[in-house]
Amino acid sequence: MTYRLGIDLGGTSAKMAVVNSKNQIMREGSVQTSDNPSPSKLVQQLARVGKLLMKGYSVKNVGVGVAGDIDFDNGIIRFSPNLHWKRVPLKKLMIKAFHRQVVVDNDANVTAWGIYKTQAPPKTKHVIVVTLGTGVGGGIILDGKLYRGATGTAGEIGHLIMKEDGRKCNCGDAGCLETYSGGFHVTKAVRKDLEKGQKSRLRTLFDRDPDQISPYAISQAAKQGDRYALGVWNGIGHHLGLALGNLIYVFNPQMIFIAGGVAQAGSLILKPLWGTLKKRSFPVPIHAVKIRIAKNAAHMGVIGASLL
Repeated sequence: MTYRLGIDLGGTSAKMAVVNSKNQIMREGSVQTSDNPSPSKLVQQLARVGKLLMKGYSVKNVGVGVAGDIDFDNGIIRFSPNLHWKRVPLKKLMIKAFHRQVVVDNDANVTAWGIYKTQAPPKTKHVIVVTLGTGVGGGIILDGKLYRGATGTAGEIGHLIMKEDGRKCNCGDAGCLETYSGGFHVTKAVRKDLEKGQKSRLRTLFDRDPDQISPYAISQAAKQGDRYALGVWNGIGHHLGLALGNLIYVFNPQMIFIAGGVAQAGSLILKPLWGTLKKRSFPVPIHAVKIRIAKNAAHMGVIGASLL
């Protein structure tokens, strides 16, 4: 049996796992990244933990998913806002530290690839994956291959413009999908509403500690029938439906998977999402697509990275 090492490198931690040829995690670990280590220092830490994880397994390949703008062909991180890195030759550093073949890609791409390879039914070749977490990302699979585009930046679904001069996005633009369906911006908007006196079951939680207002808390309030919280999820699903409708028209996928922490709200998102999609005037591709909440999304990053 063959084994691979997958690394999901984020702004808080780097998740690492040895994965076998059946895409099962054999051993896993992590390295903290929240203290903003230099690239060389972090790679040394990854190598130290990686060697412990790989002990006893014949691992020949290492895959790394990183949030940011990635030069896939050369394994260079052009810019990673979470890690505060620019022009980092990560592939070169990793090869030197691990003495193995290394592939570096965008984190949403590797999550999409992991979901596609482990959850898409046989003969499914056209898939879109949307990641709903703190922000919004995505990956596109066409003809069974991960589509990266001309510069490796395809799949930036979170920065589709939903409204000109809309909410300010961290990318510097305004009106991005991420500002209407991403956890950070949605939570920020809810806190502002509560500050202004919005009536909601969330009021008690907010008065106790505003930081306790989270997508999970908003989903719990919605499930208890809170009208305001239900309206928040309707907005998330509606804007996601607008974006997916455009993507369906362009790429005509067989399936769409929605992954990430915010996606765990399930039907709170899917119901308004489908309500928006069904209003589109070109019904054939809309009715043909299947939309699912991805399973085991927390491990799809390391599994997808190992499969690069």
